[in-house]
Amino acid sequence: MKIFTWYMAKRFFLPFLSGLALFSLLIFLGDMFDKMSILLKSKASLWVIVQYLWLEVPYWSIRVIPMATLMATLFALTGFVQSGEWLAAQASGFETKDFWKPLLGCAMIVTVGSFIAQETVLPVSYARAQRLWQDYIHPEWEWDKYYNIALIGGPDEFIQAKYFSVKEGSMERPIWEKIGARGIESQLDANLAKWNEASGRWIFFDGVERVTTNGKRVQKAFKEKPSDFVVPPRNLIPRTRNPDEISLREMKKYRERIAHLGISARELDVAAYAKVAYPFTNFIICGLGIPVALRLRRLSKIINFFAAFGLSFAFLWFMVIGQDLGNAGYLPPPVAAWMANIIFAGLALFLIKRFEYEG
Repeated sequence: MKIFTWYMAKRFFLPFLSGLALFSLLIFLGDMFDKMSILLKSKASLWVIVQYLWLEVPYWSIRVIPMATLMATLFALTGFVQSGEWLAAQASGFETKDFWKPLLGCAMIVTVGSFIAQETVLPVSYARAQRLWQDYIHPEWEWDKYYNIALIGGPDEFIQAKYFSVKEGSMERPIWEKIGARGIESQLDANLAKWNEASGRWIFFDGVERVTTNGKRVQKAFKEKPSDFVVPPRNLIPRTRNPDEISLREMKKYRERIAHLGISARELDVAAYAKVAYPFTNFIICGLGIPVALRLRRLSKIINFFAAFGLSFAFLWFMVIGQDLGNAGYLPPPVAAWMANIIFAGLALFLIKRFEYEG
């Protein structure tokens, strides 16, 4: 049985790696051509653009792993049937389930690998790619202006302003707060704040400083005050962090920070559950591919390729719909994230049982 398992694993992983490379390339090229006009007009150096494109590769590779898993399942089983090995193995006493157990094992290995990559390689590469895009290739900060904005300066720093100009490095009516274990430790409430490049800190003008010590608040007016707030304007841009830029551990901390600002964390909750659910797509889609492959066993590899492509997109479409329903509040975050997996796992189980019954 061990020899057969290794044999089926070889049949699975060869088309899996080929499919992963092919699907990644196709979607990567589509995304690149979609951004081509911006890339050509960008003032960024060729080296920056090359870095950006290369750092996008892990993102697209992880996104298409389910497609590669399904294609590998279809190719492994249909090839096994078409070669006549299916009948020979049955004649040797193999049961039907013995043919797909090794494939499910391979899919579980892919699931674990996908989760590890999603939590290690993806956040680092994708975050770096986004910084290159936002700061050098398509620098929106050059014209960004914000009104009545709340910003996160650091783990314990928050600032509010009626007006914030990134390029000018200035704020009108800023209120900067330093949070401690017992609440607000210090606060600067001013009419104006400007970023000082030489000192690397924000200077506040015409305001009041409030400091809380041992439960007592002391207030003092000032005309000009260099602050301990040292976050540059470009780093203050209120960008919503993409869940792909952070791991589950980082997402938990980020959720606490935005909750402090009174911002709904529902979308982050949905994304966190989706991060756990997405890798299991590979195992489920392999289970779905087994009965499909056995019904398409007499068809060509081209048909299998397009079947993998179509089924994978249907699966991903259900995942997006589920997450949208969760973000809108129509479904609880766990249900929204796992909806596609539950539906397709049920379908896979039904088709496998039906095939066994008919067989």
